[in-house]
Amino acid sequence: MKLHRLIPSLAAVLLTAGCTWLAEPARTDSHNLRPHPDPFQQTLADGYRKLGQFEDSTWHWDYVPAGIFYEKSVMAGTGQPVPVGDPMEWDRRRGHPPMFGHWVVGFQSKRTLDTALDYRARLSTWIAATKARDPVTTAGQQVAFECWLEQMAEDDYEEVELCGLNPSLWVVQQTVVTPPPAPAPAPAPRTYLVFFDFDRSDITPEAAAIIRQAADDAKRGNVRLIVATGHADRSGPTDYNQRLSERRAASVRAALVREGIAASTIQTSGRGENDNLVATPDGVREPRNRRVEIAFR
Repeated sequence: MKLHRLIPSLAAVLLTAGCTWLAEPARTDSHNLRPHPDPFQQTLADGYRKLGQFEDSTWHWDYVPAGIFYEKSVMAGTGQPVPVGDPMEWDRRRGHPPMFGHWVVGFQSKRTLDTALDYRARLSTWIAATKARDPVTTAGQQVAFECWLEQMAEDDYEEVELCGLNPSLWVVQQTVVTPPPAPAPAPAPRTYLVFFDFDRSDITPEAAAIIRQAADDAKRGNVRLIVATGHADRSGPTDYNQRLSERRAASVRAALVREGIAASTIQTSGRGENDNLVATPDGVREPRNRRVEIAFR
């Protein structure tokens, strides 16, 4: 092999060998864990281990985050509580040196940090309310959130989509209950949010459950008019997003009809990139802006 070809290969091997200690001994402890009887703890342990493997893989050599994830895997696998990752901690991890272009640099804007803090608060509330019923999904979303945090702190937006974060799962439906003079069902909520995957207008299982609840409440409340307004995030051309928001509204209308709501009582419209739930710059993918709002009139 010619010298100019050999030098880069040797440099990569030496750098990799010199940095792997950053993820030890947590890496070894994580791989040697025994199965934990609690499915929530076991899912956390497996998920954090996979994040660690991803970060210290051949293509990343990102051993500081890998060590953090391996440590959390060990905590979960040994039954210790692992709180949802703190965005402020990731925002402060600015000191470790670049490794093949990867380093944790902190969030690029206050808006992004505020979004991360909001996500953490809503996710923590949802996990506390849902963990006993669905430990695997809640643990999986905790791991996905920490993956999202690390990628956002690295300013590595391309890999964010790989994390599997789904904030639409965490929506806590607010119901205002007015005590009636005599025992009676609580009044139906007036607005529902149905979220969509990126560049999609088909109904997810989570969205179908919200639509079903809206239809049931409309029937019980003898609602005479339902308005479904579609929205898109600001990623993509404006005219395309307008059509996408209209398709999303039409999908919700069809789903409501399948749930027994008369088509004549449903009005639909699309607002495209207008009226974002979360304000973002143009071109930003924001899951909470990909939605249809169902309102009773």
